[in-house]
Amino acid sequence: MVDTAPQLTDGVVPSHITSMALSRKKATTIALDPEADELLTRAARERGVSRSEFIRQQLALVLEQYRRHPKPRSAGIVRSLSERGDESELFGGRR
Repeated sequence: MVDTAPQLTDGVVPSHITSMALSRKKATTIALDPEADELLTRAARERGVSRSEFIRQQLALVLEQYRRHPKPRSAGIVRSLSERGDESELFGGRR
C-alpha cells in the first residue's frame, strides 16, 4: 500500500492543506450583495491578496478600536498639584 498522506518537505506545505487549518483560524460566512462582491474582488486584486485576506486585513483595522489596551503607567512626572510649581514660567506670566 502506498502512503498518500501529504508530506511536509523543506517547509513547503502541499497546496490542499489550507492555511486556516495550520493557523487555527475560525471560518465564518458572510452574504454580500452583488455590488459589494464586485468591489471586494476589485479591492483584493488591487492589493494583490485574496478576498479572504483582504477581509481579514480590513476587519483587523476596524476591530482594533474594540481591543482592550492596557492603561499607560505614569512616568511619575506629575505627582500632585502641589508639586507642579509655578506654571507662569510656561506661559510667560500670562494666562
